[in-house]
Amino acid sequence: MQAENKDEMRDKILEAALKRFTHYGASKTTMNEIADDLRCSKASLYYYFTDKNGMHQAVLERIGESYFQEMENEVKTAKSATKALFQIIEIRRNFVMKFCRLELFKMLVDSKHDIRNQMVAAKKREIEIHAEIIKIGVANGEFKVKNAHKTAETLVMAMMGLRYSVPDHVNPNEDMDDELFNQVLEQQKLLLEIFIKGIKA
Repeated sequence: MQAENKDEMRDKILEAALKRFTHYGASKTTMNEIADDLRCSKASLYYYFTDKNGMHQAVLERIGESYFQEMENEVKTAKSATKALFQIIEIRRNFVMKFCRLELFKMLVDSKHDIRNQMVAAKKREIEIHAEIIKIGVANGEFKVKNAHKTAETLVMAMMGLRYSVPDHVNPNEDMDDELFNQVLEQQKLLLEIFIKGIKA
């Protein structure tokens, strides 16, 4: 029972932190504010997380998992690989617009090695998801591809690369505003259109 209570308390802390981070921004949120929201002591928060960065990282893990689950559900129900690839961009758009104040890229710069390892694992997972969609496209005759994984890796890396080549986005380690983010998404859609034409059967 005690372990269950600990898990429940940790979940409540993460929910409160996510609410604060999403509304005010992660950097502007203090541990005191999260403790006040939960009506507990700040010491209680430190029992579960060593510092705010650790809590921030746990929040990102939680929302990241729901993000990947949504993409994986798209794979499971996909009838058209082309539509599924475009739907992944919409899932990404909705996710970033919802959680844009979580300061993911700032976290990458300021944090220790752990978050970078998580990002490497996330990139691999995204490549695998794209590879599964491409395999569906090959199976149903949409695509002609020899190596689905390599093709998916190229696509994902190219999509990620667009984020760092947006005009006037001087610092690639900062989060983007809505205008720049939408510009990247439009470029990603154009890239995907060109890419799909290249692998069509």
